[in-house]
Amino acid sequence: MTESIHDDCGKNNIVSFMEKRKEDHNIPNILQLPNNILAEIFQKIPIKTLVQSRFVCKFWHRLLSDPQFNEQLFWRTTCLLLRPSRFKVHLVTLKNDSSSPYDVALKLSEDPIVRRTDRLHIVGSCNGLLCLYKLHSWKPPCGRLYISNPITGESLSLPTPPDECIISYPCGFGFSPMSGAYKLVRLRPQNKSRDEPQCWEVLVLTIGSGTWRSIGNFTYCLDYVLYGVCVSGFLHWIDWSRAVICAFDLEREVFHELPLPPSWDLEGKKNISRLDFSVLQGCLSVTVTVTVGSEKKMSSWVMKEHGVKESWSLELTIVDVVVGSPPHWVKFKDGLSAKFGDVPVLLKFRDGQVLLHIGWKLLAYASGKGFAGVEFDGIPIVSEAHVHNPSFVSPKYIIRG
Repeated sequence: MTESIHDDCGKNNIVSFMEKRKEDHNIPNILQLPNNILAEIFQKIPIKTLVQSRFVCKFWHRLLSDPQFNEQLFWRTTCLLLRPSRFKVHLVTLKNDSSSPYDVALKLSEDPIVRRTDRLHIVGSCNGLLCLYKLHSWKPPCGRLYISNPITGESLSLPTPPDECIISYPCGFGFSPMSGAYKLVRLRPQNKSRDEPQCWEVLVLTIGSGTWRSIGNFTYCLDYVLYGVCVSGFLHWIDWSRAVICAFDLEREVFHELPLPPSWDLEGKKNISRLDFSVLQGCLSVTVTVTVGSEKKMSSWVMKEHGVKESWSLELTIVDVVVGSPPHWVKFKDGLSAKFGDVPVLLKFRDGQVLLHIGWKLLAYASGKGFAGVEFDGIPIVSEAHVHNPSFVSPKYIIRG
């Protein structure tokens, strides 16, 4: 009789447990939502919180590490990587409204491989991943190359090209949307004397292959732009002497020539003292510095449709610039100063204001209103500023055979 009572109690407990599980299963659960809905929810969460959210459960960790989900999550997010000193790196999330342009500056975790950043050079940024070169000395072997995710603190060591320091000559890191391959391109000089036209051997490393490939030589006079800027699957440099943009197709591994913005024809080559590349609104941008008498004028152009000359659009002109002292410096009429080429346009806000990195400061500029200082979480000076699209994807994911 006692055993029968115990059996009945046990059966009742099991039935009760199963019914409770069934009720729990019917309760709405965030884990049951489609990924596109989860992405919409997570988009409203600050990156600082998302970094911690990866460790809530295995499901969230897998989800936030998935490349396709990251694409959904961050397609509307723009960040800045700021280096206030040689040893610190911060991430700032930017909004599209200059009245409240940022969320919070997040001090990034120290990368156990890269560690000290005093001799660290950022070669390029693609899809949340950085290509870094850590210089050890000026004699071969000069240093090491890495692919790094600055948010997760993960790094992947790459084989270095033979003979030369990577930062001595043009190079670039990019992504081919067609094949999904990440590639590092290195140009090695072949000239035997300075009197000869510039001739470069093109070396290509497909990330994950472990081997640098030589794809032949080409002749261009590359000036001013050391690290090629990646847009639409192309790396971009400039041939000053021939007045063309040299665009390297990362998929087909061939060079194309693109037209420069109209400033070249309007102002005349002799008046142009500087050209600088950047990525603005997802398009190739060229900042042109022009000397007009004793004054300097800076214009920012954007190529709205890649490779189409007629798509160049003038986004910004700064005319309140005078020649500084020494001559390779410029001074703005409100007292700011910067070296030529140190005035990249980082972001254009919806209201027309732009964010610039001038000298050691970040400034918002509005036509007719001048400059206003922008300070992030008490960071008074910024030695380097880079636009960065965040991601939680591991560098190991991009390895290809």
